[in-house]
Amino acid sequence: MTGLSRLAVPLLTLSLAAPVAAEEPRQASGSFSGRNASFEPTGAYAFHSVVGMDDAKGIRIAVSNAGFIAEGIDAYYDRRHYIDTYFRDAETQVVYFDFALSGAYRGMSYNFGSGDGCGFCYDGTVVSTVQLAGGRAKGKVKLAPKPGEAHWDVDIDVPIASSDYGAALPAGGGDPGKAYAAYHAALATGKTDAVKSFLTEDMQEGWAKDGDEIVSSYRKDHPEKSFKIVNGWVRGDRALLLIEGETPYMNATSEVQLVKEKGTWRIDNEMMKVKMGG
Repeated sequence: MTGLSRLAVPLLTLSLAAPVAAEEPRQASGSFSGRNASFEPTGAYAFHSVVGMDDAKGIRIAVSNAGFIAEGIDAYYDRRHYIDTYFRDAETQVVYFDFALSGAYRGMSYNFGSGDGCGFCYDGTVVSTVQLAGGRAKGKVKLAPKPGEAHWDVDIDVPIASSDYGAALPAGGGDPGKAYAAYHAALATGKTDAVKSFLTEDMQEGWAKDGDEIVSSYRKDHPEKSFKIVNGWVRGDRALLLIEGETPYMNATSEVQLVKEKGTWRIDNEMMKVKMGG
């Protein structure tokens, strides 16, 4: 699935991946070996998702050679897409383990590059002692080595992120929705100064030099004519909108983070991806 990120990464995102300090408990440990690449687990992040072959409700755990800072991910709705878009890179590997709400192992997925990955795999010989209790995921998941195949021996001890995004916004997204609609209208004009005022101050950095180029890139991946706010939540001075729309070259879903600055709602980040199933 192709991921598209239109807005520059917010400052909060820049601290998403960080080495786990020696005095802090590791989120994961052990080893993971793909067909061609391997890593020593350090970080883990557990979150609610649909899992397994039947897309049932469960818990997905991302495991990486870098430590996760949960506060940088918790505000987002599609946390896997966020991790794949902003966290995972050539040096930062990520694998996902799926568990039913009962704690039963349901499969895994990873992608280390050509010839070394699995969109979804289930092996009945995997041994898991992982338990989901008290708001944590804790235990071992292990697959014995097989010639030419991935194998792992990973210990996990990590909190399960909340799926509470705040108070539900009314149809249309309330005041945050109105702010997004005004931003959409400003972006349609293509005028840099008109767009700039709808972004957080952090997002406005670098505009004096590259503002025109930035607006052009925003318009390229923005819903060209219309959009629909399908859901939204607000907590304090932060809001989250889920949006569907059509760009010049694809049907897309968009996840918009807004922050209230100086009494007005402003765009802090918009994360887009291809809309699946239509």
